[in-house]
Amino acid sequence: MRWFTVVAVALLCVMPTELLHAQQDEYAVRAAYVFNLTTYVTWPRKRDRLVVGVFGDGSTGPILSQVLDRKMSDGKTIHVVLHPSESELRDCDILYVTKPSAAELHSILKRAAGQPVLTVGETDEFTRAGGMVGLVRSGDQMQIQVNLASLRAAQLQMSSRLLRLAVITSERVADR
Repeated sequence: MRWFTVVAVALLCVMPTELLHAQQDEYAVRAAYVFNLTTYVTWPRKRDRLVVGVFGDGSTGPILSQVLDRKMSDGKTIHVVLHPSESELRDCDILYVTKPSAAELHSILKRAAGQPVLTVGETDEFTRAGGMVGLVRSGDQMQIQVNLASLRAAQLQMSSRLLRLAVITSERVADR
């Protein structure tokens, strides 16, 4: 019985560390996907920088900032802004949205509507709610979901190479 207790305590000490590493690995994978999106998406406005605004709480924003801020992509410097203000929002090229409530998601997508801003989220419902790219965990894999209608409405173009890897989704009629 004493041996069992020692093993159980040891596992409890190791498991949170393993879970933390797994979560950080997932955030790093998401950051890599966002970086790759910068090379496979074309914006109508030509600038020497790309601004990534991050909405939501949790570790995703700081990891995106750590991995992407000041990196170069196709000759453009990436800048990450956590919780952008309204004026900073107007300067964003990408909006990354972490697990928002339905009301928050609707508000963010409404503020980005009609602008050449790539919206990226991490929930299953993101693209069906009008977001453009969903980075959704599917088992041990990351699945890319793309809402083509939302992309086109923002005058953004995505490489056919990336589209071949993506699951194409559309908005639900009730969400319009």
